[in-house]
Amino acid sequence: MRKALFLPLILLALALTFAACGSDGSSSSGTMSASTSTPESTWGKEVEKVMRRFENQVSANATEQIHNSSSQPLLEPLYRVYGAALTKLGNDLGATKAPSECVALRRQMVDDAHALGQLTTKLGHEGNVEQEEFSALVVQQESKMHRYGRDLTEITYRPHC
Repeated sequence: MRKALFLPLILLALALTFAACGSDGSSSSGTMSASTSTPESTWGKEVEKVMRRFENQVSANATEQIHNSSSQPLLEPLYRVYGAALTKLGNDLGATKAPSECVALRRQMVDDAHALGQLTTKLGHEGNVEQEEFSALVVQQESKMHRYGRDLTEITYRPHC
């Protein structure tokens, strides 16, 4: 049951480590980097900052708590909090200043984060079902959560506008 959200969280953490929109992987220093900076790479850095903030403030702690919890009464509030955080992540990604050629990609990031947030929040509001049914619901949502988590990871890791 706990694996359902754990994989997308791992994928998000990986995205934080490797996010580099518009970067070719090379590094430069001093004034040269300022003159070779593109709107796409500048936006990529902004996206990376949003993702790192999410990981540092929410994701790592939530992942650990969800992974270490097994009962529905403990998991539901964690899912609600984490779902709200994913929705906020989507809003924060939507507030980034994407260059015009990256607007569609930013929209996809927002949509994926919001979809993850909705799925997770829904699991946080299943209090009227038995533990066994709750576990089945978590498993049922796993493929959707995995897909949105994977998609969000891929587009924040190697975005191409």
